[in-house]
Amino acid sequence: MSLTTGERPALQRVVVHAALRSRGQLLVDGDGVLPWAVLAHGETPAAGVQRALLAVGAPPARPRGPLEVRHAVRREPGGTAADGVVVPAGGVDVHSVHVVLAAEVTDHALRDAARPARWAPVPEQLPLVADAAVAVGAAEVARATGAAAGSPGADGLVPVVRQRLAAYAVVVSPDQRILLTRLSERTPSPGRWTLPGGGVDHGEHPVDAAVREVHEETGMDVVVDGLLDVASEHFTGRSPRGVLEDFHAVRVLVAATATQVREPEVLDVGGSTDLSRWVPLDEAPAVGLVGVAHRGVQFALRRRGC
Repeated sequence: MSLTTGERPALQRVVVHAALRSRGQLLVDGDGVLPWAVLAHGETPAAGVQRALLAVGAPPARPRGPLEVRHAVRREPGGTAADGVVVPAGGVDVHSVHVVLAAEVTDHALRDAARPARWAPVPEQLPLVADAAVAVGAAEVARATGAAAGSPGADGLVPVVRQRLAAYAVVVSPDQRILLTRLSERTPSPGRWTLPGGGVDHGEHPVDAAVREVHEETGMDVVVDGLLDVASEHFTGRSPRGVLEDFHAVRVLVAATATQVREPEVLDVGGSTDLSRWVPLDEAPAVGLVGVAHRGVQFALRRRGC
């Protein structure tokens, strides 16, 4: 995702980390941190984790759910990096969202195959790579500066490459109703229902983004209880402004509780939401849900024990 911060281009990206445990130990790479990879355009978080593990010679593993999310903001100075990547003279403001996904060994017979990684005692805090050590790649610089391959041609038929990080909240009331929002005419799916949520601003933690979006779209104040899922979707289509995009949506789902259950009210009038409502959980699958909302409802039903 590219934005503008002052006079400098801005880049938002997702870094996935694999927390692979086996027999009470944790797999770390040669630097003593969790295997990691910058999520490529169109890549699912699970595939990114597999790529990170493969890079350090890890044994086969099955990705599980998210464990934690951290973030960092820094400035990548202008100039030519050691790997030949040219950064604009003014530099690039980089917002990295670090997502830790659990993984488990699928074949314990291959547990000792990891090289150059090694098994280590599990520390109190999971060791993540220093953000400054995650170099900005050429494709990322191109996205941030608007020079990515696929920039729109004069005919508007060449899709713009765009990766967007968003956060959504699964909010269930004590009487088992889920908080949903209806998509407005400004969206590609008007009239369908989704979870309250939306894009993560540059420099914003995804959890904070979920809380903010719930308030803007429903008037509800919520407290986040934990992470549920990190998933993605990749497709080509028209944005609300009519721009053809090669779109990679990366979505963080959190579980949240309303501090006070009351009638929802859309505060951000004229945006992507035109109505918000508490819907009985059992009736939610039939109201016309988009994919992320369907996934959220399934999480809610499982948490209830269905």
